[in-house]
This record gives sequence, structure tokens and C-alpha cells, in this order.
Amino acid sequence: MSKKFRLFASPKERLLEALHPFRKRYHHEFWALRDVSFEVKRGESIGILGRNGSGKSTLLQIICAVMQATSGEVQVNGRVSALLELGAGFNPEFTGRDNIILNGAIMGFSRKEMLRRLPEIEAFADIGEFFDQPVKTYSSGMFARVAFASAIHVDPDVLVVDEILGVGDAKFQEKCYSRIRAMRNKGTCILFVSHSTEAIQRNCNTALLLDSGKIVARDSVDAVIAAYHDLLYGSGLTGECETTVMPTEQKIAVCSNESNQISKIEFQEFLEGGSNGPVYKKFQYYNSHERRLGNREAEIVDFLVTIDGYADFNVLSGNEEIKIYLKVRFTREIGRPELGWAIVSPEGIVITGSNTAMSEIPLPEARPGETWVYAVSMQPALCGGDYFINFGIGEIINGTWTFLDNRRAAAHLSVAHRGKSTGFFDLSFKCEVISSPKHHE
Repeated sequence: MSKKFRLFASPKERLLEALHPFRKRYHHEFWALRDVSFEVKRGESIGILGRNGSGKSTLLQIICAVMQATSGEVQVNGRVSALLELGAGFNPEFTGRDNIILNGAIMGFSRKEMLRRLPEIEAFADIGEFFDQPVKTYSSGMFARVAFASAIHVDPDVLVVDEILGVGDAKFQEKCYSRIRAMRNKGTCILFVSHSTEAIQRNCNTALLLDSGKIVARDSVDAVIAAYHDLLYGSGLTGECETTVMPTEQKIAVCSNESNQISKIEFQEFLEGGSNGPVYKKFQYYNSHERRLGNREAEIVDFLVTIDGYADFNVLSGNEEIKIYLKVRFTREIGRPELGWAIVSPEGIVITGSNTAMSEIPLPEARPGETWVYAVSMQPALCGGDYFINFGIGEIINGTWTFLDNRRAAAHLSVAHRGKSTGFFDLSFKCEVISSPKHHE
């Protein structure tokens, strides 16, 4: 499927082309979508990511039959309910109630049937007396409430959501996301466009990435988000990169006040470079399915993770000190390198993380050919479960973080379930009786 637009420099040139006796061309062509093809199955929720102008909204409008494709076709089996740009499909002069009845008629429902459904829609929207006021008086958040309530109460087989939930308050967003998950579990197909990667992670099974009108990635949510972040902050050069440590000048920069002493391993092998390649490949915590982003002008050639000083560990209790050593080789001068890290869930959701820019920890200038070793330590008190560690080196250019080398899910941690708490963090708490029934007699 492809979509082409004709762009004119001015309305005058559009008129001249329409009236020219020899059909002189005044426009130039712009392909918003080019050879886009994918299939979404019943009950699947797919996130659609892409930079502004990548073709996301055009794609959804074609799927919803609001716009026709220039070539190709779209096959949709079932009823489609769509939440496109703010204001789409609603008459601003009509009340919220009237717009919902009109929308139901467009979807094939009788007035009697929509009147039966209205109390539930009104309760979900929860905008009080404004439900019977003209839509033109609504705030963006109120409009989003009515539009979403209308869309989900017409029994759609396919629900299309294009960024509109971003204007609602946090409480209503959570209410909407909960309903989306319930609809997905019942077999509704969800097409979800958002610039919020967290929203995509929470609500989608898979994802695709659009750029310049083409699908450049279709994979798991975490993998597509990694590619999306590389488009935003990196050089676009992704993929695996095998390296060996070169004999260069080596310096130590420690991002904490902890000692560099490591027991149970030969730390000198890490500093000088192992004869059999990077040290991290020797340990079971290494995840060979890691993803790497960046242009490698600064490259993490080796890393080491220790738990309470031991690099050879198995299942954690969750309360240990985690220390990450990163060996970084620079191929150009970086005035102020920035180091970042994160602990993430298996789905890629960031549980906690930071970087030297956020924490205002200045790292020394690095020159071409130098190799620096950095150390980061933390003690997060994790609940039982599986976790992965992301880390990377970058720099801030014109106020924007740029990936030099970002390694995602490079290390795996397994924490034993102790039955004391649930979630991600094992936070200590107290519970005490303040009063008993006898004090109220």
C-alpha cells in the first residue's frame, strides 16, 4: 500500500495547474507511505512508532477509510472504531450526547440501540453536565473522554487509537488503558499510535516502526523501541559489533566512592584485556541477545557486573550491591562524555535508571585512542523476578542526548522470590495497631 500527495508552493499554482490547457505540472510529489504491508491478527495489539511526518496518521486514516491509498488495498474484517486527531468525526455545534448518537448511526446502530447504551457511555466519560453542552465548549481532555467512551461502546472488532489519549489526565488515561487491555483479551484488534514508549510497552504485544513512509522494523515491542530510540538519539547504525581491546592508554574514572577491589576474579585481566576476548563473555549473566545502538565513536569494549564484589554469581537475594564496570574506548575527542544505566523488566520497561547528566556528575574529557574504565554502584532492593541491565555512553549535542554506544539488556539478573512483597522493589514497611475495639466502647 502506498499514498502519494501532490504538494504545491501556493494555492495559485494549484489553480494554474488545474486550468492549464497543456496540463503543465506545478506540483511535486510526496510519498507519505511507500510499499507498506503488514497483517494484524484478532486479539493482537500492535504499537506504531515513528518520528513526526513518518506516515503514522496517514496509515491509520487509510485503514479507517477516511483516506484512499494511491496504490494497494486494505482488507479489514470487522467493525472499525477509530480515535484519530482531536475533533475528528464530531460536529462542534452538537452536544456530546447528540454526537454519540450520530456516531452510532454511522457505525450501523439504530437510535434506540444507542439510547440504550448512552447511560454507560455517559458514566465512562464522566464529564457531568457538559455531556449535554455543545462540543465546541469542551476542553481537549473532555473531548478525549467523550470520544473514547463513544469508540469503545460500539463493539468494535478493530480499535484504532492515534495519540488522542495523551490529552487526558492521568486517572482517565489509566482507566482507558485498563479498558483497552480488557478489549484485547476479548479478541479486539488494537492499533495504537503513541510517542510514549511506556504506553506502547504497557498496551501492545508487538510493534512496528515507520520512517519516511516505510516500515523499517516489525518485531517485539522492546526491539522496535530500541530502533526508534536509535532514530531519535543515535546515528542509525545499529546491530552487533564484536571488538577486541587494543593496547591504548588507559585511565580510571570511578562514578562512586566505592573501592575498585573485586574478589574471585582477576581484575587485571579486565583492565588489560583478556587473551580470549572480552571478559563479560565468560560469565553467565551476559545476554547474547543484547541490542546495541550508536555510532561507536566511543565504544564499550568490555564490561563487568559484580554482586557484593563477586562477578561469578547465580540467583540474587535482591538486597546486594550491584556494581557495573565499563571499559570505553574513544575514537574521537569527547569534551564531556555522559554515562547512563537502567534496570529494566523483561518487557523493556525501565524500573529505575539515571545518567551522569541528570545526576550532575562531570566525567573527564576523553581523547582519541584513550580507553577509560568507569564504575557505577547501586543497591536497589529488588523483588523476586528477572531483570536486565542497560548501560551506555553518549554525549549531549545541542541539548539532545546522542548515543555513542548503548547496550540494552546486556546483563541478566535473576532474583529469588521471597514472598515478602510483590512488584519490582522490596520496600520495607511497618504496620502497627493504633487502636483496638475496646478503645471505642
